[in-house]
Amino acid sequence: MDSRERFNLLTWLRNSFLAGVALVLPFVVTGWLIWLVVTFIDTRVEPLVPDTLAVLRTFPGGGVLLALAALTLVGALAGNLVGRWLVATADRGIAGLPLVRHIYGGAKQVFKQVAAPERTSFQQAVLVEFPLPGSYAIGFITNENTAEVVRDIGEDLIAVYVPQAPIPTSGFLLYLPRTSLKPLDIPPDEALKRVISLGIIRNETVENGLRSIRS
Repeated sequence: MDSRERFNLLTWLRNSFLAGVALVLPFVVTGWLIWLVVTFIDTRVEPLVPDTLAVLRTFPGGGVLLALAALTLVGALAGNLVGRWLVATADRGIAGLPLVRHIYGGAKQVFKQVAAPERTSFQQAVLVEFPLPGSYAIGFITNENTAEVVRDIGEDLIAVYVPQAPIPTSGFLLYLPRTSLKPLDIPPDEALKRVISLGIIRNETVENGLRSIRS
């Protein structure tokens, strides 16, 4: 076997190995992350499991099932009159705490966007030139009526929230001219997924369409 054939064989082996890594590792990483989350929740929820539900402690994920049931129950109760009153009371209590209210308000808005984007103030996803000229970040229009904030500037500006990846509860509130915004042709919840995933998530339908056109 000459050097040319050896080189081709090594190239084939390398490419096959990398293809196998690319196919298998996503499953491994996903399973590992799921196991970490399940274990984390189980270790914190299981001590709270009453003796009548002790069966939940006998298998992995029992704490997760209890947590899911509890969250579902809380969500259902929050929809009635008493639940809404309790939530409003808690909101007013947190609003009186100087530092916590800002963290709570930002987290509440972001998680509402994930759960029900049509009910939030994230009106549209846009690209903004940030933090340096020539570089762009995903932002969300939160308010177009900003006269009370920018009246001394003499320019019509729009409030845009630029989240930090991968934790969108922290970010920057910018007031920018409408002409500097580049609207994205994706809904806010899809744009938020791209921020959380560090840009890895993409629209598979669009990608498949582009592949078809190129082929």
